[in-house]
Amino acid sequence: MGTDITVFANHSIDFSSNDLKYIADEIKHKLDNSIIANRTELYNQIRSYYDWQGYDDTVRNKWHKEIDDWIGNDWECITDYNLYSYTEICFCGPFNLRISFTDKHIQFYDPGCRYHSFFDNEKEHRNEWRKYYYQYISLFGGNFVIYLPDKGEVASEFTEKIWDYNQDLEIIVRELINKYGLNNTGIDDFPINEDGFMDLPYYFIDCFDDLK
Repeated sequence: MGTDITVFANHSIDFSSNDLKYIADEIKHKLDNSIIANRTELYNQIRSYYDWQGYDDTVRNKWHKEIDDWIGNDWECITDYNLYSYTEICFCGPFNLRISFTDKHIQFYDPGCRYHSFFDNEKEHRNEWRKYYYQYISLFGGNFVIYLPDKGEVASEFTEKIWDYNQDLEIIVRELINKYGLNNTGIDDFPINEDGFMDLPYYFIDCFDDLK
C-alpha cells in the first residue's frame, strides 16, 4: 500500500454559533456562487483518473460518463445532522470534487494521488490543483495549505492529530518545524529519492506566493 497525500488549509469561518445546519448553508451559498477559475483544466485531470493501465473499460467509461454529465456548479452537503457530536461538514461538488470543513480547518480530498507523485508531477498539472486550493481557501479567509502524508511516522504523529483530535493547524506547523526544521525548499524542488518517497522535512506549507 502506498502513501497518499492529505491537503489541509486554514480558514476564518465563524463556527461560534455551533449550529451546523446554519454554518453549512452559509458555506454552501459561497460554494454554489463561485465558479472554479480553472474548471476546464481540472475537468481534464479528473476525467483521466482511470485512464492508466490497471482499470478496465467498464470502470473507465462509467467514470468518463459521470464526469462528462456533470454540468452544474452546485455543491451537495453530505453531512448527517442527526449525528450531534459530528463536527465536520462535508461537500461534494463539480466533477466529484470533495471538501470538508471543521472549525479548525478545510480538507481537500483531491487530487487523490500518492504523496510523492504530487511533488513529482509535472509543474503545470500540480499548479492546476494549487490554483483550485488557493481560490477556495481565499474564499473562506485562509492563507495556506499544508501537505502531509497519510501513513508513516509523520502521519501517526501529525496527520492523525488533525483527523482524530481536530488539532489547530498553526500548532501542527509549529510542531513540524520544531521536529524537522523549517522547510525552505520550493514546491518545484521538493526532494524525492530513488524510491520515490520524500526525504526530510516530510511536509510542505504552501502559501501560494508564486500564484498571487
